[in-house]
Amino acid sequence: MAAFGFTPASDEDVFSVKAEPSVSKINTTVNREEVRNLYEDLIRNDIEDDDHVRRNTEARKRRRVRPAEVQQAPPESVGAGGETESNQSRESGSGRTEELQGLRLLRCAHEGDTAGIRELLSKGTDINYQDTFLWTAVMCAAWSGQRSAVRLLLRHGAAWVGVVDTQGKDAQDLALEGAVNTSHWKLQKHISPQWCATCSTNYTSSTSSHLSSTLHQFNLHRPPATPYYCLPPSSNSYKMMLRCGWKPGTGLGPEGEGPQQPVPTVLKRDHQGLGYGKKKKAKVTHFRAKDHDAVKPPCRERMEMGLKGQRKEEARRKEQRDKNWERDFRSSFYL
Repeated sequence: MAAFGFTPASDEDVFSVKAEPSVSKINTTVNREEVRNLYEDLIRNDIEDDDHVRRNTEARKRRRVRPAEVQQAPPESVGAGGETESNQSRESGSGRTEELQGLRLLRCAHEGDTAGIRELLSKGTDINYQDTFLWTAVMCAAWSGQRSAVRLLLRHGAAWVGVVDTQGKDAQDLALEGAVNTSHWKLQKHISPQWCATCSTNYTSSTSSHLSSTLHQFNLHRPPATPYYCLPPSSNSYKMMLRCGWKPGTGLGPEGEGPQQPVPTVLKRDHQGLGYGKKKKAKVTHFRAKDHDAVKPPCRERMEMGLKGQRKEEARRKEQRDKNWERDFRSSFYL
């Protein structure tokens, strides 16, 4: 085996790592003014970027809203331009003003401020303005017992006959229910009696109250309702009864002396004897209209299950009776 000789390294193969000078050894001289200017420039740039982003977002929102407004607006508003928008804003502003004046009128009537009521009426405020509960100025004044306010409103032509709130009460009813009932006579004083030809008498209440009163309904002499026996006049059964000589309004039967109401019946859908089992309640109508259960036969499985349960109960009772009899029989020998 041949021996391998050792070859020493040459100068070219020798390498060395030279340490770089550290940052701490670098001689740096930084001025304070330069550092301050650097930070101020950074802060200024951030503020400008935020303003730019906010302006872009607002412009994007405006661009989104404008096409939607153009689509929702009718063709006339698109052509009219700013004039139509100004008219709409003016109308909404006037409607808001009228609402505020109406609410102020109600408050003045409630507090009895006659000067405020005159001022609002001179401005053209609706004297019959109603709030969300359908209360008018006369109602507020009558409920709070402000006689002067009631007198002033009625003198200016405020309507109260037939005007009711959400609960169906007019100013007279509210005056009777209010804390102070001194305004009731003022309303009665301004009531003009009205003539009813049907009743041949005068009435001072509202027209709707008189028309629904018992006196007016009795004097109408309306005929009683004709019984149809759950049969409309257009049905063949009803027409067949008429052909047989039956007169509408009379009872059932050939002489018309039978019951005038539908006959209640008991629905029997089994093969058990009459009177067997639990007594059922008689009804006029057993099923609803177009109910398929009316012609559907009873389920045989349910009937068999019910019979099995009844048989078990009867067998248990018979067994208990036998046990009781046997016990009594045995105890009789020890007397």
